[in-house]
Amino acid sequence: MSDRKVKLLKNMALKEQARMPQYVQRQKSLIKEITHLDDLLVRIKKLREDARSNDVMQAHRLQTNRWYELRLIEEMQTLDNKLEFLRTELEQVTATIAQIGHKVQRVSEKAQDAQRTAKQDREAKQEHANAAPFRIKRT
Repeated sequence: MSDRKVKLLKNMALKEQARMPQYVQRQKSLIKEITHLDDLLVRIKKLREDARSNDVMQAHRLQTNRWYELRLIEEMQTLDNKLEFLRTELEQVTATIAQIGHKVQRVSEKAQDAQRTAKQDREAKQEHANAAPFRIKRT
């Protein structure tokens, strides 16, 4: 029974370890995408400042700049919302990775404890079996 428990616990730990790479890969891709969006937001802010320049005196140019600035504002809001969503998802993925790591550690520790206990039980049975022939039977 205890050997079965040890094998079961080891398999559980291996199963959890097998899940880990997909979460780590997702975490890396989220970090990369967040970095890209941050850079994009910085560039949009620069473009918005350029669109705001007051050195233009022609009416159609002012109207074009204002339209362009409004489009940039909309795009910034969209990117901010996406960035907030991705950061939330990154927090969840990071928490899941931590949980999996903790679970693998705990299950591995339990497997080692069960293995140690099973070994001690086998040794105790072996000692008992070796000591049994020397008993004196009384009649």
